[in-house]
Amino acid sequence: MTSPLFKTAARLIVPLTLLFAAYIALRGHNSPGGGFIGGLMVSVALILYRLAHGRHAILRLLPFHPRVLVALGLGIAYATALIPLLFGRPLLTSLVIDGFYIGLGQRVHFASALFFDVGVLLVVVGVTVGMIQRLSEEVDAQALRGRKTGASAALADESASSPAAAPAPAGGDFK
Repeated sequence: MTSPLFKTAARLIVPLTLLFAAYIALRGHNSPGGGFIGGLMVSVALILYRLAHGRHAILRLLPFHPRVLVALGLGIAYATALIPLLFGRPLLTSLVIDGFYIGLGQRVHFASALFFDVGVLLVVVGVTVGMIQRLSEEVDAQALRGRKTGASAALADESASSPAAAPAPAGGDFK
């Protein structure tokens, strides 16, 4: 159970964390950052969301297994690495487009390494969310086993102390 204050704070923090993660991931080609750090930040935002809204909340956000993100990310990174080979370029060669026009008189520097970073981001998010989900399933299963063991121990204590639990008289069944 989480507090309303925590849920309200998470409602503000999660989108800001995702926005900052996108910024870090996008600037990674020319500055420190990139897909790995961006993926960790996205994972932190998703974990915070899970903590604020319960263990089933992450399943509403990601209605598929995190392995899908890992496979998709590996596929994007793999394709980005191999496509230059089709054009006779070395493995992982980045295509750079300077002055890519985006409108309103603005131009952007674009590198194909962005796709590789997106692939890495998806792998990191898939792995970390998968680990958190698996660990929480294990904790929930242990707690359930503990409750069952505690309940059966309480029943055993209760039956040992009640007079109805007295041993049957020697001599077997009464007919």
